[in-house]
Amino acid sequence: MNPYGETATNSRRGGSPQPMGQHGITSHPAFAGNSDYYAYVAAGYDRTAASYDQVEGANSISERVRRVSLATAQTLFVKGERVLELGCGTGRDAVALARDGIRVVATDVSPEMISITRARMRREGVEHLVTAEVLPAARAVLQGGPYDGVYSNGAVLNLEPELREVAQGLSKTVRQGACAVFTAANRLSLFELAVYPLALRPRKAFRKLNPTVPIPISRRGIGKTYVVPTQFLTPREFISLFTKSFELKSLKALQVVTPPWNFVDLAARFRSAVDTLERIEDRIGGRRLLRNLGAIYLTILRRKED
Repeated sequence: MNPYGETATNSRRGGSPQPMGQHGITSHPAFAGNSDYYAYVAAGYDRTAASYDQVEGANSISERVRRVSLATAQTLFVKGERVLELGCGTGRDAVALARDGIRVVATDVSPEMISITRARMRREGVEHLVTAEVLPAARAVLQGGPYDGVYSNGAVLNLEPELREVAQGLSKTVRQGACAVFTAANRLSLFELAVYPLALRPRKAFRKLNPTVPIPISRRGIGKTYVVPTQFLTPREFISLFTKSFELKSLKALQVVTPPWNFVDLAARFRSAVDTLERIEDRIGGRRLLRNLGAIYLTILRRKED
C-alpha cells in the first residue's frame, strides 16, 4: 500500500477533507482506531485490489522501495523462522519470503487483498508456509506469537491510528532478539523541500507537518478518488513509539535525493538521471543527517532482551 502520494485538494472550507470523485463516498472518518475508520480504509483497498498489482507494480519508485525492503527482510529472516507481515496487500512479499522457506502470517485490513493473497499462495504452491488473515495492524500484533520477526512495507503503518498499541503488542508477540523491518513515510522530505518552492508551490513542501493529511490510495483508477487520512511521522517520532521494547539497529532514507512516489511520471522522463541518483542514494541514505530527510525511511528495530 502507498499512502504517500499527492494530497487531495478538495477539502471543504472550514471542514474535514473530502474524498474526490463519486462511488458514494462523501466524507472520510476521523483518524481513530475504531471500526468505522478501519472499515473505510478496507473499503478503499477492496475497490483497488483487482488492479493493485498493475497500478502499483508499474510504479518504478514504489517498486524500488519494495525491492529494498524485501531484500533487507531476506537478509535478516532465515528459513524456518515465523514472521508477521502487517499490511500484506496482494501477498507478493509474503510469497517471496515463503519461497525462501520463511513461514509468514500475512495480515491486511482489506478482505479483497487477503483473498488475492490466498489465491497467490495457492498458485505459487506456498500455502503450507503462508497464513493470510483479515486484521488491522493493531489487532494482528496481539495474536499468533511468538514471532521471529515482523515486516511491513509500503508505509502501511502511517494508516494505523493505534501505532503505539502496535509497538506494545509486538513487545509481547515478538521474541527477544528478533528484528522488525518497517518502511514509513516522513513528515519532511529533502526532495520536496527543494522542488516544491521552485515549482511555486511552497505550501506543499510542508503539508505533511499537519496531524493528518488526506491522501489518495493510488495515482490511477478508483484509488485516485478515494482518500484516507494519513499520519506522517519523522523517523524520531516513529522510532520513539517502539523504544520501550525495541532498539534501533539501522535507519536509512529512501527518496531523499530521488523523487517520491507521486513524481513517477517525471522520473520516467529522466530515467537515466534518476538511476544515477538512486545509486548515489544507496551509498548515502544511511548517513546521520540525510537518513532523517527521505520521503520514505527504512528502519530495522531489534527486540530488546528483558
